[in-house]
Amino acid sequence: MPNTMKAALCYGPMDVRIVDQPKPLPGEGEVLARVKLCMTSGTTVKQYARGYPGWTYPFGWGYEWAGIVEEVGQGVSTSLIGKKVIPSYYRGDCKCWFCRHGQPNLCANMRLPRAEELKTQKPRNLEGEGAFREYVKLKVDRMQILPENLSLEDAASVPTVAVVVHGNYNVDINPNDTVLIIGAGGIGQLHGLISKLRGAQTIMIDRSQERLDSAKKNGAADRVLTAGTTEEAKSKLKELNVNEGWGPDVVIEAIGQPATWEEAIELVRRGGQVLEYGGCKEGTTITVDTYRLHYDEIKIVSSTTLSPIDVTIGYDLVLKGLIRPSIFISGYYPLAEIKTALDNTMNQKGLRYAVIP
Repeated sequence: MPNTMKAALCYGPMDVRIVDQPKPLPGEGEVLARVKLCMTSGTTVKQYARGYPGWTYPFGWGYEWAGIVEEVGQGVSTSLIGKKVIPSYYRGDCKCWFCRHGQPNLCANMRLPRAEELKTQKPRNLEGEGAFREYVKLKVDRMQILPENLSLEDAASVPTVAVVVHGNYNVDINPNDTVLIIGAGGIGQLHGLISKLRGAQTIMIDRSQERLDSAKKNGAADRVLTAGTTEEAKSKLKELNVNEGWGPDVVIEAIGQPATWEEAIELVRRGGQVLEYGGCKEGTTITVDTYRLHYDEIKIVSSTTLSPIDVTIGYDLVLKGLIRPSIFISGYYPLAEIKTALDNTMNQKGLRYAVIP
């Protein structure tokens, strides 16, 4: 068997190269998995386009993947060879303040550093990270063995489902509530599907009619609105007469731009809730009308990453077929064409793509 493998590394903004790397050897308590597919996403595109806090070039990346166990290390049963697996995202028994107080998603040991903090940190070698590569080595207690009836395409996106679960459950959604989602990409559509499982009616706003049509087809949106400005969105919502014209009960921002963060606050009803889900670039700010915030009693929450319980819920939703992330796959590309997959995702051509190493 060859002792090298192919891997995609990012050498700078939108500079991705396929390189040869040593094929990993599984150590004690580890397995070596052949990556069968790794998904592009909004996060991987941000990392491709502008890097990531704490990461130095070149880096490997890609976190939504599924594969097959090909080799096992010492102390690991050979019965695992041939099993379908995904990473379990187990974070261990951390004793930091946040983990002890039930907020493991804010773990002090996982926090992304700000730009000023990076100046004092020693650069890390990240060339062996991520799953845009042929093989990944992982510990037995950090992987989830998949049942045969669960497809690799659906299983690979369990972490994204879990991250959306975490955010969606940061707002109270009651049966018959109306949830408005700004952004009809894969993340926005996942919010729509999960909101509907919680009993809500969903409306989705986007500039792209193609994405809105996709949201209707995938069952993520009961109604869709094409709107390019906040005033246009307000006008179209008025025509729908949601809550006797007062507007949606919950607004979820699923794009990650300051302008749409502000728009979410403008579109929610009095006494409503806003989830600012999409992550914006460091240093950006928004302006809030304090009169509206106070006298209309608007609740604004945000969301970041996930907790172990979110992974459990997300996996269960996918396993039961209540959420099928494979419906968001717009195409498949070999590793050698990963740049096309990333560029398509970034330019909103389709939703997301499966890269086949």
